[in-house]
Amino acid sequence: MRILIALLTALFFHGTVGAQGLTRVMSGYAAISGPHAVLWVARDAGLFEKNGLRTEVAYIRSGSTMAQTLVSGEIQMALNTTPIVIMGTVSRMEDLKGKAIGVTRYGSNTDISARFAIRKAGLQPEKDVALIQLEDYPGIMGGILSGRIAAGALADPFTDYAKKLGYKEIADIAALGLEFPFVGIVAKKSYIKENSDITQRFVRAYTEAIALYKNNPELAMKVTSKYTGIKDPAILSSTVNFYAPKLARLPYPTIGGMRFVLEQIATRDPKAKNVNPESFMDVRFVKQLEDSGFIQSLYPKG
Repeated sequence: MRILIALLTALFFHGTVGAQGLTRVMSGYAAISGPHAVLWVARDAGLFEKNGLRTEVAYIRSGSTMAQTLVSGEIQMALNTTPIVIMGTVSRMEDLKGKAIGVTRYGSNTDISARFAIRKAGLQPEKDVALIQLEDYPGIMGGILSGRIAAGALADPFTDYAKKLGYKEIADIAALGLEFPFVGIVAKKSYIKENSDITQRFVRAYTEAIALYKNNPELAMKVTSKYTGIKDPAILSSTVNFYAPKLARLPYPTIGGMRFVLEQIATRDPKAKNVNPESFMDVRFVKQLEDSGFIQSLYPKG
């Protein structure tokens, strides 16, 4: 059974060793939003090179598109809930009946989050509220502005931008209790089996980038601005302050988050009900960094 998981940061594959002795690794991210700044920080701060990797980072729109290149996930380093917020021109989720919500792509975290919020409001996705694919967050913002949709599933820094335009926050998905692996590193089983050392070095660089994001807000703001194009210092500061405490120092995946993803897949493929969530989790890479004291060394004592 092919199970597609809409996790947003992916470790794709590696090539030959480069001229400078660095192993080439191709990675990608599927949304221009705050939490992906960890991947951007790792690249811009030279943390991949520090670990012997020449990592290329590509933007691939939406988690569902990303998942099509990987199929089954093995490593997830994640926010264990989703920071998606439904924002728009109405005041309540119930007011969206007969209207439309914008998402990036079907099967993505924005789509899953929007459907979760719709059901929480006692409505039925697609029957009571239409879901429109608009590729990315800027596309969703444009859809609200044009009136094509009444609301959209957004993440920082676009939530702050939406507030400045006068749009209302209708539902905070995390506050509604959704446990979801929003951002993760994903690789195929075969890749991990054949390249465990490279995978460990990638995870080490990524984990160090989490600490750098949390410990150095000025750098986090600078990198977020570079990749999102947002220049407003207030929005950038709000974005970093929102995500920094939510990024786990020990970024283990959670069974509950993976179980929720499988439950969503089961609505289209009943076989997913019988899949063990732990079969998609490989915690040894983070555990090695924890047990060695490496992660603890990245943070000030006290």
